[in-house]
Amino acid sequence: MIKLLLSEVWGTEGTIVAMAFRSPIYLAGAFLLLAIGFSIYFNVAVRVDSSAAKFRFEQLMNEGAQARAARHGVRALSLLRNEGHTSDELAPLMLDVADAKTARRHFEDAASLYRDALGTKTAQSFTARERLRYEDKLARASLWSGDIEASVAIYASFLELAGDDAARGGFETGKSISAQYAKAVANAAPLFTAALNHAHPYQPTTGTRETQLAAANNMASLGAFFATREDGNYAAAGLLSSAYFIRSKLQGIEHQDTVQLTLMLGPVYAKMGRLDDAEKLYLKAFHAQEQLKGANSPDLSLYIRLLSSVYEQQGRLTEAQALQEHMRNLFRDAFGAQRYAANRERDRREDMNRPVSQYFLLDADYAPTDLTSASEYSVPTAKSPNIDEMKLRLAPDPESDPREANLPARLAQLISLCRSESGERLSLRSGYRSYKTQYGLYERIGSLGTVTPPGMSEHQTGLAADINVNGRFMRQSDRSYQCFEENAYRFGFILSYPPNNNYLPGEDTYEPWHWRYVGVSTARLYREAGPQHKPQEFLAALPCYQERAANGIFPNVGEEDICLSSKPQRTAMATEKDAMQPDAEMSQEDDKSARILNKLPAAPSPR
Repeated sequence: MIKLLLSEVWGTEGTIVAMAFRSPIYLAGAFLLLAIGFSIYFNVAVRVDSSAAKFRFEQLMNEGAQARAARHGVRALSLLRNEGHTSDELAPLMLDVADAKTARRHFEDAASLYRDALGTKTAQSFTARERLRYEDKLARASLWSGDIEASVAIYASFLELAGDDAARGGFETGKSISAQYAKAVANAAPLFTAALNHAHPYQPTTGTRETQLAAANNMASLGAFFATREDGNYAAAGLLSSAYFIRSKLQGIEHQDTVQLTLMLGPVYAKMGRLDDAEKLYLKAFHAQEQLKGANSPDLSLYIRLLSSVYEQQGRLTEAQALQEHMRNLFRDAFGAQRYAANRERDRREDMNRPVSQYFLLDADYAPTDLTSASEYSVPTAKSPNIDEMKLRLAPDPESDPREANLPARLAQLISLCRSESGERLSLRSGYRSYKTQYGLYERIGSLGTVTPPGMSEHQTGLAADINVNGRFMRQSDRSYQCFEENAYRFGFILSYPPNNNYLPGEDTYEPWHWRYVGVSTARLYREAGPQHKPQEFLAALPCYQERAANGIFPNVGEEDICLSSKPQRTAMATEKDAMQPDAEMSQEDDKSARILNKLPAAPSPR
């Protein structure tokens, strides 16, 4: 009886225990089946249902899983197109999918999506900043995918849209759309450094002659921009060497567009220590210009000086000196043995050659007395010809017809020559500016980096001319810049602020648009015997250079330039009475050469 009772109890408990064990297994199995079913349904749905595919894409994008989201975005686009949606409707999604493709490193697909989306009517409603953002992404995707031509075309267009903001620093903190365009280009420097090997130029394998030359033009513009930036040498070298290769292959080494690149690429090579490559460039350019202008043309002097500078850096002093002697022979034959028997007193008395910089300040009441409207001498102006800023000093040569031998007449001739050679539209952007005008301008836009503080500006002398090319500041990449570099000295002009100068406040005061009139004789002497890229030092010590040149004494390569020493020769000061002292405090030993030279008389300010 007891056994029977126990067996019945045990049997009941066993069933209960067994059921208790079976329930979780059944539940787990049921949940597993549901999960499998949902997974099958979901995967089928995201493949055939556009809403599900788009939802999954957006979900992953929000989670930051862009690479994983890419395939769902592509599927959503495909399904939506099959449903009849147009590209205009899909443009926002296309841009998001392009971002996902970029994260997945599918750069060619990303570039295609960006390009298609930006070509829709929807994109036409984008703000300028939105369009800039997506075009920048397109340029980067194109560059990463190997489409160099497409990328440089976009960034070159950015440079044009940046206008004057691309000319000088300061755009990094600028808020304007033009500053943002310039910043986008500047930020692309590491990309071009990585994409282009500066030692092996890029060689396009497809495209017509016209499209390849267009790419070379864009590379030249970008390369010139990067060359002015402290961190841009390698990007500049890659772009400019590629442009040089394309132009020399399609147009020939002797073509002026190819020669133009020498003036941009040669200095970059020199800064990088690639002196042998710089030498080859300058030699080719010299021979090209020799064929064009003739073996006895003094216009070859620009390339002779560039080549001589490289030889000097290489320690090839004998060859450098031989080039200098050759240049002097050219100048002697062209301009005569007594070419520097100039009236130095007149130059100083009328302030024709006084240096002006942060170390040689002008008084607030300084004002020239012979201002004239530049338009009266056929100088094209960028602003109303009646305002003071479109005036220049007449500064006539007393020994010649003052109606023809004067500053505005010579500027008009130089502009006419370079407009004819370049095909570009040139105009006077800024001439005379009073101290008061300069003060107000600096207060208003001095932070942009293109305006000099009052008292430091050569515009106050009425002798300086800022040149516009196609409506913005002249750039080194402009054809007309090459023309000015080669010919300005013949019309009495020099480049006041060359690369790496310390004449004005700021990190980089290179101004390829700013040309200063010093008179034909002085400009010629600077080209022939002046210290290279040191115009202010030259003007400060001008009587020394004039005295020595009049006696046939010129600096020898490798020797100390006596005129740049802290103790100018007494003979160089024989005709002078007073000592011009810089008005600014001098604190840096590195800047000594720009400050201590002018122990010579300053002319009284003309009243």
